Amino acid sequence: MKKYLLLALLVAPFISFSQIDKIGYTKTQVINSTNGDPCKSSYNEIWYCGENGSLINYTFKNNLVSSVLYMWEFNSKYEADQDVRNEIAKAKVDYGRPEMKGDQAFWFTGNYLIMISYGFTNGKHYSCWRVSER
Repeated sequence: MKKYLLLALLVAPFISFSQIDKIGYTKTQVINSTNGDPCKSSYNEIWYCGENGSLINYTFKNNLVSSVLYMWEFNSKYEADQDVRNEIAKAKVDYGRPEMKGDQAFWFTGNYLIMISYGFTNGKHYSCWRVSER
């Protein structure tokens, strides 16, 4: 379990920050650029369900990606909070001091808003990373 968690923590920043380039993609381009089928979709969003409970959400405005949300599932609030703190510390190196609203960290960089926070939904604990157009 520790190996998978370590691997996820090492790879996650590269996957996450590479998704900024998906902002502006059409729904068809997103579907064609990903492996597998969405686990849920509607007119304005597509959800992809990954291994170990991870989720990726693409939100569309005028049929173009306007935000990308990553959610990594953890066994406890403590583990998710710790991951959030680690991700905030890493992002500080690249983006400087964040604007804090409660436990949520925000960076305004270029045309993007980046957010890192804890999330709880359907009885599960998540570390969340989101990039959206401002």
